[in-house]
Amino acid sequence: MKKLIHLFIFCMMLSIATISFAGVGKNNFQFQISEYHTQRQGGQTLDVYIRYAMKDNVDYSQYFDYRNLRENVLKYLEPSADLPANVFWEIIVAKLAEELRAKYSLAGISVQFLVYPNEKGAVYEPGFHGPIYTVGDVIPLTQVVTPVGIHQASK
Repeated sequence: MKKLIHLFIFCMMLSIATISFAGVGKNNFQFQISEYHTQRQGGQTLDVYIRYAMKDNVDYSQYFDYRNLRENVLKYLEPSADLPANVFWEIIVAKLAEELRAKYSLAGISVQFLVYPNEKGAVYEPGFHGPIYTVGDVIPLTQVVTPVGIHQASK
């Protein structure tokens, strides 16, 4: 039920954003990774939202399977030599977006990390939080979507 509510909110946001950009004619696609448990920042849980736009005049035969892009996103969610465990979320999301835009030759990409509260973890992080990074010609992710029914006691 919780995932259905997430999906409903996500679809409503896209509908509102699409209406406000009516007439632009850009082909946007989006997906999310829900409740990913990472070793970053002392062991956090986060949702990742990705929206990207294909370049103009790209033939449908040249579109790629979003799952390939998703696999590249997953690599950024765990610590690496380039981006160790305690790197700020803002740095990770920016590097991720820039690499994906270049690698997949996208018109634009918008990435949001929604980090769950972790009041008792190795790194104290109260409340839902996280960066949104947008580059290029894409409808930006502009709203924080807080999962319903999770951590309602958090302040």
